[in-house]
Amino acid sequence: AALADMDSQAPIPREAYNKLPSGTIYADLRVGNGDTTIAEGSKVNLQWVLRKSNGYFVDSSAVQNDVPFIFTVGDKTAIVGVDEGVRGMKAGGVRRLLIPPSLAYVQGLEDGLPGPLPAGFGPRQQ
Repeated sequence: AALADMDSQAPIPREAYNKLPSGTIYADLRVGNGDTTIAEGSKVNLQWVLRKSNGYFVDSSAVQNDVPFIFTVGDKTAIVGVDEGVRGMKAGGVRRLLIPPSLAYVQGLEDGLPGPLPAGFGPRQQ
């Protein structure tokens, strides 16, 4: 169930989270209202916030001049946790993803894949 009617500062209840077989965990904060569900081959446009597991702010699309992350699901241009974490969403939805380290990092620095840290990353704090 979506949590859209909750206070935006309220903690997300444990029962709102779902765990995928890979270990990626998600909670729908707001269910989208689009006609199609994101699946393999869908082109997605994400506004994002990156935080460490302790809540420490790292970066966001807002800090990056509101430039979204755009990719096609399944084309291996996103880290695995994001690629599988957006599946099942609809346009306009808001989902929190908790991605295990094994799915949150690229395999190598020169593999051409984005993340885990955006280009130009430096020490940032909220």
